[in-house]
Amino acid sequence: MKQLLSLFLILFAFVLNAQHYTDSCVVVSDIVVSGNNVTKDAIIFRELTFGVGDTIPVSIWNEELRISKENVQNTTLFNFVTFEQKNDETTLNGVLLHISVVERWYLWLYPYIAYSDRNLNAWYEADDITRFSYGVEMKYRNFLGLKHNLNFTLISGYNQNYGLSYDIPYITGRQCFGVEFGIGYKKDKEVAYLTENNKIIYFNGDDEFAKQSAFAFIEPYFRFEQRHKLFLNFSYNNTLFHDALPLLNDDFGNSQGTRFQYFSLSAVYKNDFRDEQNYPLNGHYFELMMEKIGFGILKTSPNVFYAKITTDWYKPIKGRWYWASNLTLKMSNNEDVPYFLNQGLGFKNDYVRTYELYVIDAMNFALMKNNLKFAILNPVTKYLPFIKNERFGKIHFALYANIFFDCAYSWKMPENQMNFLDDKFIFGTGIGLDLVTYYDKVLRLEYGVNDMGETGLFIHFVAPI
Repeated sequence: MKQLLSLFLILFAFVLNAQHYTDSCVVVSDIVVSGNNVTKDAIIFRELTFGVGDTIPVSIWNEELRISKENVQNTTLFNFVTFEQKNDETTLNGVLLHISVVERWYLWLYPYIAYSDRNLNAWYEADDITRFSYGVEMKYRNFLGLKHNLNFTLISGYNQNYGLSYDIPYITGRQCFGVEFGIGYKKDKEVAYLTENNKIIYFNGDDEFAKQSAFAFIEPYFRFEQRHKLFLNFSYNNTLFHDALPLLNDDFGNSQGTRFQYFSLSAVYKNDFRDEQNYPLNGHYFELMMEKIGFGILKTSPNVFYAKITTDWYKPIKGRWYWASNLTLKMSNNEDVPYFLNQGLGFKNDYVRTYELYVIDAMNFALMKNNLKFAILNPVTKYLPFIKNERFGKIHFALYANIFFDCAYSWKMPENQMNFLDDKFIFGTGIGLDLVTYYDKVLRLEYGVNDMGETGLFIHFVAPI
């Protein structure tokens, strides 16, 4: 009798514990996706941190939903993503999840017009509107509904660019391995050959092109979980410069002639926990890049190695106030980098705001950007009744005012007595206005002053941080 009573008590305790465990968890009964007329369900399911049948503690369920929604949104395949859940009466603590998406337009074939400078501000300062290229560009995003990307470029005019690339994000069944490959041929009318007073001096080949380059690359990449990626890029480059360029600058190619053939290998690790990739307000981002240019295999190969670290932080402060910071560090052990491969401060997103018109030839620099933002208009969604297609007729936009402060320092500069920003701490500050809308479009207007007392109004089309 005692044994029977003991067994009963054990079973009763087990049932109570099981009931407690079940009551504190969510059971994912089913996941239904709608609105994905092109995109395969598997592409969306890949971004979720859970699957059908999973049991998830209630304490972290909302966080799992938030992260999964951000993952789906950051595929950049959809203008809008909505998660809705309801109780499943047929399953204890069961939840039915409905994911609704509004797909973007994926096939773009449009005229291409581009200025021939580092940024719009530098092109405008040159005061030569003929320095632009034109042609057609085709981008097929989400090809086959599998997130494949097909790009084709046919550009003529001041500079010429012909290229083809194809990106396959998921090859294996686990959807963690992808590869991109491409080929291209470029012809540039003018080439930067010298930096004087921290401004680029260009050589124009007149009837000849100053630079001709053919290249090919393959880039396998690996995705760990949802937000960790590793990229390996192996490329070949064959570049011919105009005969006059080494005569104008001895350091242009370090006296190695005018033709350069070389292989390069780069590795990039990305850790991305931003809520939105195009204009983040919360989260953090980390990137480590290492690149080796030239391996001594080919006689005309340069020898360059550098590493670059980028970290971004985004934090809501209170109400409509937000903070963003960036720290970028680039380092190289090379003392004799050819001029045509030397890109320091002033290129791409590595610049101090208010210094857009200047460059600093430095393979070693530290850069910090800071933004205090206020949402004048929080993100809102509007319907354009005269556009029936939801991919264009349903839009979202937001407006932010910001105060910024950027600073940088560079070291181990090339010997050049004509530049005055070498080995110097520089900074700039000012105010700005950011318009953010769909299809990852950002329009930035900024007015600021630098430590030299220079002021200016600057225009950009990507988020500063």
